[in-house]
Amino acid sequence: MHKMLLVATLVAVVVGSIIIGVQSSRKVVVAMNAGGDTNVLDSYMVFLPSLIRHHAPYTDDTFPLPPFAMLFVAPLTWLSRPTAQVVWAACKPLLFVPSFLLVLSMARQAGAEIRYPALIPIIIAVFFPVLGDVQEGQMNLVMLLPLTLALWSAQKTGPRSDLAAGLLLAMAICIKVTPLAFLPYFVWRRRWGIVAWTLGGIYLWLVLVPSIFFGWGQNLAWLTQWSNIMIRPYVFHSAIKFSNGESIPELIARLFSHAPAWTTHDGHGQAIQHYMNISGLSEGTVHSIGRIVLGAIGVAGVWWMRRPLTGFLSRRYVMEVSCVVAFMLWASERTWVHHYVSAIIPLMAVGIIASDPAATRVSRKWAWAALIGAAILIPFTSDLGRLFGHDGQRYVEGVDFVLFASLGLAAAIVFAERNGRQVVPGRDEMPIALGLISREPVVGMT
Repeated sequence: MHKMLLVATLVAVVVGSIIIGVQSSRKVVVAMNAGGDTNVLDSYMVFLPSLIRHHAPYTDDTFPLPPFAMLFVAPLTWLSRPTAQVVWAACKPLLFVPSFLLVLSMARQAGAEIRYPALIPIIIAVFFPVLGDVQEGQMNLVMLLPLTLALWSAQKTGPRSDLAAGLLLAMAICIKVTPLAFLPYFVWRRRWGIVAWTLGGIYLWLVLVPSIFFGWGQNLAWLTQWSNIMIRPYVFHSAIKFSNGESIPELIARLFSHAPAWTTHDGHGQAIQHYMNISGLSEGTVHSIGRIVLGAIGVAGVWWMRRPLTGFLSRRYVMEVSCVVAFMLWASERTWVHHYVSAIIPLMAVGIIASDPAATRVSRKWAWAALIGAAILIPFTSDLGRLFGHDGQRYVEGVDFVLFASLGLAAAIVFAERNGRQVVPGRDEMPIALGLISREPVVGMT
């Protein structure tokens, strides 16, 4: 049953991606006749040729990624825009399937098991963000594969594992900045080899590799322009450009300031702003509140991770990196539903708790509540949200169903780890006997 469910899921992702690719291709044909674009990938296909072939500058956030990320999309510019949609969609299962299996392998390497009843809500919850990523032509699954490979490699110790984990984590960071949240985590857990290779890898992927293709001076110019547009405003000025996303700063902005929750257009193409704020605080105030909330969550996370690890081939490691993934999504300047493909990691972690006979009864209840809650809430971010009315999907996204689903997953993990596990004689020693749990000295704190 377990294998049949996995095969059915993977087949559904492949078939769904192909169908979406064909539909997106047809929409692009219509958009080309009207002089517009349809999704993120299509906007790249319009914008990137001038960047790559004529070395145009970064002028806005039309391409919000560093030059290294261009290398993944640049070959598509040789194709027609409709064909690029089909090819890009067909590539997505090749990214998601290995990521899915790697997270399962992380659980097995930790001596844990995810039983098929727990896999059902996990698959339902992650299925919609994955299809959303395909439909939007996004890069999230491109980032997810090196990230999961890095976390999987980090479970082992030794120079080769540190090298692989560091370079792969750096690659994920240079595609999407948000995995940078794992660098302080590995500092905290004193995995200095991973930290060193990550820093070296950031220089490799961000500077050296793109320079081979674009030239040293051009790559540095693009990097400067990109950082001025995408990094500096958020880091130094707390600027949140969007208020319609699924991160904590964005939720605070649209609830407590006069920032639009979503935008529609009338028959004449005029923008209509829709609001759901309950107060009218200034922009600077809500940005400060967002930083304070994220800072408090970060401090609480460090306190929760104060205990040493008994090695990275452990259940605790899987739980900790899952919470870092959740924080990565909560803290981003711009997080939408399709970014929650990364939630496969915390979903699997909660699945471990729900499947663990040694977990306390109350821990398993929390885990099942979080899984079922995610499986109910996240699908409504799709067209199912229209069950609440014409703008139902917009209200669902505004209320942040997907954010609260991820908060529930993190709460289940923290509660279960705090609540401990029952000791089952003969069972808890088994992972050590099989070599699944490291006998190495504990990994301490900084």
